Parts: sequence; structure tokens; C-alpha cells
Amino acid sequence: MNSISSKIILVPVDYTERAVHAIGHALVMARLFGYRINLLHVITKKVDKDDEAKAQKKIGKFAADFYKKSGVEIQGIVREGSIFTTIGETANEIKADLILMGIHGKKGLQHLFGSFAYKVICSSSVPVAVVKNPLKKKNFENIVLPIDFSKESTIKVNQAIKYAHYFGASIRIIGILDTKSTVMKIHKEALLKKVMDYIKSAGVNVTADVLIQPGSDVHKATLKYADDIDADMIIIVAEKEGGLSDIFSKNSAEEIIDKAEMPVMTIIPNPDEKDFSDSQGKIVKSFVDPLGLIKN
Repeated sequence: MNSISSKIILVPVDYTERAVHAIGHALVMARLFGYRINLLHVITKKVDKDDEAKAQKKIGKFAADFYKKSGVEIQGIVREGSIFTTIGETANEIKADLILMGIHGKKGLQHLFGSFAYKVICSSSVPVAVVKNPLKKKNFENIVLPIDFSKESTIKVNQAIKYAHYFGASIRIIGILDTKSTVMKIHKEALLKKVMDYIKSAGVNVTADVLIQPGSDVHKATLKYADDIDADMIIIVAEKEGGLSDIFSKNSAEEIIDKAEMPVMTIIPNPDEKDFSDSQGKIVKSFVDPLGLIKN
């Protein structure tokens, strides 16, 4: 993550409907946080200067049209390369705070699906949010946090708190058990209560549920819960070295990205920042704040 914020959201586009959906989400965040938007079109094959100039002109007009409609500062960028590396490289180059990417289940750029989007996420050093659909609401009212109490899993707690404050959202914590053990359930509930109390102390509405799903895939349980409560976002954690952490295995993370109808935000841990504790002594790891919302 860039140490100096440029207040930029990077949106990769290939002029499909999904790209427009992603821009719609970016516009909402840009207005709330006072951010600019950079649209990126990646050319995946060698082109001559004339074709590159045409591509730059096209994305410039595309950006200008959205500026006229929204009043949000939007610029267009063209880069040649692989979508799996060029998106992350461009984010670093322009010091973007967040990549917001539209995806669906075919190949291409906006045609990225679970495993392909996962490659982009793992090659990025900044947080990546993936979306598939247009905004249903003007806000994010319900944010789902799957928690397993690993060091990585607690990283996203404050991130969700900040989003909840800005969007007026409620946080829905879930802990998933693959056993019917009463002892394990009591232990999980006690841990969830600590996190819930911490979030409540920050002035955010929060609920906590333990989902007992013996033999069930974690991603299916998470997605069903998110669908049942009409969630607006799921937050998971990405390891900087390249694997998605949390209670999700690599395959589960890909499935979440692939199957979720709501936006999925991946948070990048910052190894340089120290841990901090709440009033109960519960350690919550520090994390990278992609939209610069944290005030010390």
C-alpha cells in the first residue's frame, strides 16, 4: 500500500456493462470521500502509436462523459500489458488507494471471474473491491464480516467500522463452525461477543451469529447468510504475499468472488504497523485503510 494517499480510485474498464457498474460504485465512494477516479484500459496486444492514440482518445471521451454527468474528477489511462499485472502496477504508479473492478463469468477484463479476479487481487499491493451489479441503493447498509479470530481475520474490523460510519451501515459478524460441539459453540460466541462489544464501543450497530455448518463449504454458508440478510458488502483479507487469508481457503476465496452478487472488498494487511488493543485487551491487528478514513 502506498504510504502517501493520492485520493484516487482506479477502475479498470473495457467499455462493457460491468465496467459501467464499477464506475457507478466508484462515483458513490468518490463523492463521499472527496476522491478522484482514474479509468484504466489495458491493451493486451502490441499496437502501433496510431492505435494507442485512438485508445487514449476513446477512454478520454468515456471519462469526460462521466465527468459531465457526475461532476466527479475522472481521467482516462491506457496501458499495454497483462491485465493480471498491469492493473496492480498502474495502481502503484498513480498511488491509487483502491482498485474497484467490475467482473462476471467469462474471460476478458470485465469478464474476469473468481480465479482470474483472484490473480489480479494477489498481484496488487492495494485493496481491491470487485462488483458485478449496478448499485441497488445509494448506500451500503449491511456489511458482512466472516471472523475466525486469526491475526489476519481481525485486521478488517476497523476497516468495517470506518465504512459503517460513513455509510450509516450495520456490521454483521459471522463465525462459522464445522462441528456441532457445544463447547466450541460457546467459545466462538464468547469471542464474537468481544468483537461485537468493540464495534459497539465505536458507535456502530452490530449483530453476531454463529453458523453451525457441519460438512458445508464455508463460502456457501457465507454467501447464503449474506443473501438472507440482503448484505451490501462482504469484507475479507488478502495476504500481501499472494493468498487470501481468513476462514477462506484459496478456492473458497475464489468462490466468494465468483458467486457473490454483492461487492467483495479485500483488505491488504500492513506489516509495518503495530498492533493495538481495545479496552478489554483484545488485540486487533492494524490494517491498511484504502480510502484514508482513519484518524489517529
